[in-house]
Amino acid sequence: MAQDFQNKAKELVRSSSSIDKKIKEFTHLISKFLYNSAVSIFLFDNEEDEFFLRSSTLCYQGRLDEMRVSASRTVVELSILEKRVVSMREVNRPPGSHLKGEYHAFAIFGKGEMLGVVSIQCISETGLEQGKLDAAGEAINQLADAISIELKEEMVSRRLTKIEAISEAGVNIIQTLDLGRLLKLIARSASLIMEAESCVLRLYDDESGKYTIREFYGLKGEEVQKMLVDIDRSVVYKVLKHGNPMLIRDLGEEEKRIAFDGIAKTLICYPMKEGTDIIGTVTLIDKFTRESSNPILFTEEDLENFEKFIRYAEKAVSNAVIFERNEKLKNFDNVTGLPNHKYFQTRLLTELSRSERFNHKFVIMICELVHHTSFEKFYIAWRGDRIINRLGRVIRKTVREFDVVARISEHKFGILLPGAEDAKTSVIPRIKKSIENELEQVNDGGKDIKVDVKFGYATYPDDGEEYEKLIFKTNILKI
Repeated sequence: MAQDFQNKAKELVRSSSSIDKKIKEFTHLISKFLYNSAVSIFLFDNEEDEFFLRSSTLCYQGRLDEMRVSASRTVVELSILEKRVVSMREVNRPPGSHLKGEYHAFAIFGKGEMLGVVSIQCISETGLEQGKLDAAGEAINQLADAISIELKEEMVSRRLTKIEAISEAGVNIIQTLDLGRLLKLIARSASLIMEAESCVLRLYDDESGKYTIREFYGLKGEEVQKMLVDIDRSVVYKVLKHGNPMLIRDLGEEEKRIAFDGIAKTLICYPMKEGTDIIGTVTLIDKFTRESSNPILFTEEDLENFEKFIRYAEKAVSNAVIFERNEKLKNFDNVTGLPNHKYFQTRLLTELSRSERFNHKFVIMICELVHHTSFEKFYIAWRGDRIINRLGRVIRKTVREFDVVARISEHKFGILLPGAEDAKTSVIPRIKKSIENELEQVNDGGKDIKVDVKFGYATYPDDGEEYEKLIFKTNILKI
């Protein structure tokens, strides 16, 4: 009988079936051999540091992996620590009892690593013979070898798959030069590859000097998103200060972050660098696998894999930022930061097309700064750009937010007023007054700079419906 059982166990373990099927069939095979005992096989989850149910002859509801137990201070822990079978049998049974109850815990080890435990609960008239227990133990050892090989292959396959996914995503993001689209792609790819529920991406902002959130990926509601951003903020400061990545396996175990327990369980925050400068951070919050409905813990292996992804992200962001700056230089004046002549021409053509289609009016203006000798001396002394910059800002502030102000030559500004019907009685007086006030402030600082302002303007379609005609009319300075 024992030999027949062992032959069947060997045949099952060596079969080409999947590891899940092997474990399930083995559970029922050993149960039948041991007087229909209740047999459960728990495997150890290194990421969670606890056991999860893989197969059982007991009735249960829900997913197998949701049934998790801790071995701490249990018979199972004793079996694991001493690598032996731990057996418990009834003593002092009452007179007249015909059945015996017993429990056996078989720790499963493969290649020296702890894999799990086989739990056996048996009720019989005579109790389990030692020969049956020895045969069961031998079969369990054979199963352990199969599980060890299968899990190692599964781990290698999963790691290779993840590395391949990172490499594929890396190629895609490096080819993306649009910064806005790139950041969305980084956040989404990082979440999907690393199996994170949420991702917060920050980028350094030159104007504010702060690391601002540029992208959030996740399906949580707005209120929860705010709390996740608070969690991100609580770790980003330390990452920026030391320049090192941060892995928090369990937020609930950290006293300073105990308030976040229940909102999120685990996170990784990694800095993106350009040389020694930190250009941003990427934070992953909560890890979910296909098999789990509850978040599991990020591991050191996750941290190592994420570093590979970050290397691609760093290069991609650097490329996109450089590309964006170069594109901006093509369309913007480097002194005032305003759009340049090329950009102004493009916007004028666009406004012509739009106004013709919707039968709207618009005004095009030129504002020329006619300077005196005092200004020329000031300009030659390499300080004139400061005045041009200040006056450009004044004009920009004076007109509406959606109006276009561009520096079209050394001392000329072009102004496009969509939807406007007049400039002579409204916009021009305001601009002249603002420029006069600004020059007064400049001269109060000990300067004696005189600048006259001349304006030319044309209204579409009253002064022309073609680009060349409008430009000609505008260049005739009237005021």
